Amino acid sequence: MIRKLMFAALAALLVGAVGCRHRCCHLNQPGNQPRPFLPNAPKNPALLPPADLPTSPTPSLSPGRSNFPPAAIDPLNPTPAPKRTGPEVLFPEDPPGGPSSRPSQPGASGILGAPMKPATVEPPKTAYTKVKEGLHAGRKPTLDGFDALKNTGFRSVVYLHTAGADVNAIKDVAATRGLAFHAIEATPETLAETLTEFNRVVADQLNRPAYVFGEDDLRAGVVWYLHLRTVDSLGDDVARLRAKPLGLSDQGDEGRAFALAIQRVLETK
Repeated sequence: MIRKLMFAALAALLVGAVGCRHRCCHLNQPGNQPRPFLPNAPKNPALLPPADLPTSPTPSLSPGRSNFPPAAIDPLNPTPAPKRTGPEVLFPEDPPGGPSSRPSQPGASGILGAPMKPATVEPPKTAYTKVKEGLHAGRKPTLDGFDALKNTGFRSVVYLHTAGADVNAIKDVAATRGLAFHAIEATPETLAETLTEFNRVVADQLNRPAYVFGEDDLRAGVVWYLHLRTVDSLGDDVARLRAKPLGLSDQGDEGRAFALAIQRVLETK
């Protein structure tokens, strides 16, 4: 019994001197407390600095870069173009104000060339129709029209007007341009006298070339129709076909009045 007590006392002294090696007591010692799991450090030397160099905080990586080693370089393309980051900006071939945006100068060459200007054709001052040799028909000319008639080579103008019309203004315009002026009244009541005077004036070679116009188309068309029937001896159909574009018509009150007057004139021929 005494021997057992001596062994127990000796074990207690040893534990007090060396310390308890039991698991519960071992974990309570500093440095032996449980820690969270930490992965092993990478063994790739490219990710670790040399041991003999001081370390510094790792700078923030710029977009598009990484800590991994660069990819292998293509031997056919040893210097690849740097990778673009961000949105790509496309610039025009020629910015505003450049050569292509400026108007082309005369004679300058280019893909499209200078813009073409529409051809402008000045309309004739007086349009007329040739009825027969030396005789032309048209509408009442303007002041510029009288100038055009003189410059074209006309010698005279024949004006078929209404009853009581004032012809002095037109007579003065023609006279100042060296054109012989002949005013003939043309109405259903005086149609026979009108035809006689008209045939006399246009038959004079000194008046040709002559320009014949009326106060309106109907008046001129009736006189031309009778002239073609009596002087050129054309039939009714042919004379009407040629006089219709010149103003002949039997429409309206005045047209019907002239149609009756035409019958009376032709009955006396």
